[in-house]
This record gives sequence, structure tokens and C-alpha cells, in this order.
Amino acid sequence: MRYKAVVVDDEQPICDEIEYLLNQSMDVDVCAKFSNSLAALAFILENPADIIFLDIQMPGLSGLEFGKKLNALPNPPLIVFITAYQEHALEAFGTPAVGYITKPVTEDKLSHVLHKIRNLTAKKISSPDPVSATRICVTAKGKIKPLDRKDIVLVYVIEKDVFVRTKDEEFECPLTMKELEDVLTEPLFLRVHRQYIVNLEQIGEIVPWFRGTYLLRMNDFKSQEVPVSRKRLKRFKQAVGLK
Repeated sequence: MRYKAVVVDDEQPICDEIEYLLNQSMDVDVCAKFSNSLAALAFILENPADIIFLDIQMPGLSGLEFGKKLNALPNPPLIVFITAYQEHALEAFGTPAVGYITKPVTEDKLSHVLHKIRNLTAKKISSPDPVSATRICVTAKGKIKPLDRKDIVLVYVIEKDVFVRTKDEEFECPLTMKELEDVLTEPLFLRVHRQYIVNLEQIGEIVPWFRGTYLLRMNDFKSQEVPVSRKRLKRFKQAVGLK
């Protein structure tokens, strides 16, 4: 997906710098930039955008007032507030804001916000009807990539970050483990542990483990070892035909 972005800041050099940094991203097109908030609002009402990079402290119409007007639109754009004052952050999130960046604006700060936006977009694409989804959208090098379910070897979570692994690659996924469990269902997939969902056809070995459980060696590029929890042991044995 490509994003149409508008930059609004009453300091023209800051507008120019944000435009320059955004142009380094392959999936972001800066379609306009404004140092006047009223002119920016008039443009956006006629030319819908995906993301607005918006200064909070502006003469005439402040960024917060601007954001509230955008919130009244049927499909408001995502807003990233640009501010020199961190105390505005909580008030800023009362508008349709996906985040805020404190000045000076840097490549790292923009990259962090864009990563969040890409994940949000991928989640919207993946989750309208998760039960009937035939593909899972993951992120790879700033791009959204749909994967066929049959190509997934395993899914795992570390803290709150979810990863999907195929035989040859690994990707981040914006969905939660619960959402993926609703999509990756039997007879092909099974959640064998609170941290793992596996493709039952991609199990290379089932190794007897302690307390009557098993360790699974998966057919991915890391030969990942996945434990079967005691809580899910009975269902696993039924799924693979073990007595």
C-alpha cells in the first residue's frame, strides 16, 4: 500500500525537512505541504489523504482544532502530531492521532511512527473477517506481504510481538495470537503452547519430552524446537494420531 501524506507546519524549513525524510520511504508520497493551517484544511477536504503530519502550535487554527475538524470526516486520515511540547501528548490523543513526534524531527522518529502505521494498516486488511481469511498479512522491510496459510510453518510470540515463520523466512505480524488462532485452525494448524501455533504438516520430528509431553522439531530454516504444553497435550495427540 502507498500512503498519501500532507505536511502542515508554520515553519517552512520544518515542512521541507519532513518532506525530505518521508521521501526516503518507498511507500509514502508527500502530495502537499502547507505553512498555513486553513489552507491545508481546505486542501484536505477536497483531496483526501492517508496521513497528516501536523504541527500542534500554529496561528489561526491550531493543530488540535485542525485534528478535531478532521475527526468529523467519514474517513478521517491518520494524524501524526509534531510538537516541541510533550505535555500536549495526552490532549493530542483526544483527536484521531496515531502518534506524535517531538521536535527536532529525525529519521528514527519518523521511522518508528511509519512502522506503527504500517502495522495498523496490515491489521485492518487482515482482520475484517478473520475466520474466512485465506491469507495472513505480515510486514517485511516496511512493506505489507500476504502469505498463504499453507506456507506458514509456525507462529510464535515474544512478549507482545508476534512472528510468522515459513520454511525460508520470518516476518512480523500485526495480529495477536488469539486473532491468529481464530484464522489458523484445524485440521492444518494447532496451538500447542501459549507461545506457539504450528502447522501440523510441517512437523519434522516428535520427540518425547519430560512429564509425558513432547518437543516438536519444525521444518523451518532454524529447525525450531516447539514444546507441547500439558494443557494442550491431549488435543495434540488426537490431532496427530498418538495414543
